[in-house]
Amino acid sequence: MKRHYIFFFCITLATMLLASCSSDYHYAKQYLRKHKHKSSKATEQIYVYLPKTVAFTNTSAAVDTTSLSPEQKDSVHAELNAILGRLNDSIFLSQFSQSLLYTLSKSHIPVIVVQEERLLPPPSRDALILDIYALEAEEFVESSRSDFYTRKGTYYAYDHNIRHFSGNVWLQMDYDTSFYFYNIELSDDMDFHGVVLSMKNEKANMQVEQKKINVNDAYAVARQMGTDCAVMYIEKILHDYVRTKNGTNTWYLFYDHHDNDIHLMIPYESGTKVGFEKLK
Repeated sequence: MKRHYIFFFCITLATMLLASCSSDYHYAKQYLRKHKHKSSKATEQIYVYLPKTVAFTNTSAAVDTTSLSPEQKDSVHAELNAILGRLNDSIFLSQFSQSLLYTLSKSHIPVIVVQEERLLPPPSRDALILDIYALEAEEFVESSRSDFYTRKGTYYAYDHNIRHFSGNVWLQMDYDTSFYFYNIELSDDMDFHGVVLSMKNEKANMQVEQKKINVNDAYAVARQMGTDCAVMYIEKILHDYVRTKNGTNTWYLFYDHHDNDIHLMIPYESGTKVGFEKLK
């Protein structure tokens, strides 16, 4: 997942301590506090549009089924759509939407959901716009090969398929007319775990284990995408506010929705690389 904070382990204690005296941190905390305490200066509201449908897309390499029987064609189709064929689009959309709205609400900024995109108000300092333009569930199967050499140098290979599932979202925010993209992709366990039971005439009899993704993983992707999009949008709001106060952003402040606070920060340009992808 793109939003994994693996690199945080590399942030030094000194960087974290800088938060206490950074003006970026000060203004961001000021913004969160005014909404938490519902001060008279907390006039901003978030207007959200959520899509009504989810696009189902299979991007597996084309399979020639012209010579197959109807039953074989059905079998191939079922294999390529093992997740999409079982995925309920309403549940997928609900998991994304509920997670997004719940996470936004943790900031205490009022959230208003509009039922039609045309009802979104013009963006302004008080009208913050989060327009979820499109949501997609994507599945594809790719051929892969796992192999190894024995101590005597004999080469063995195992050909198998790897299934991938990706949740994709396109959105627009505030005054920016550009589209932004975010996705989370999962795949079958790509580590090859095999137990050689016997070897004879350069053929190996093996017991193979592989962790496969399923429809529950797809719903988990939808929930995580909703959370991630909300968190990154709150971060955008905070950084925009800091910019109005400082004229620039020095630090990228990572918002933690669990306690509506900021605990980590890195240089701003580095932080922007783990957020939404701006489409040209």
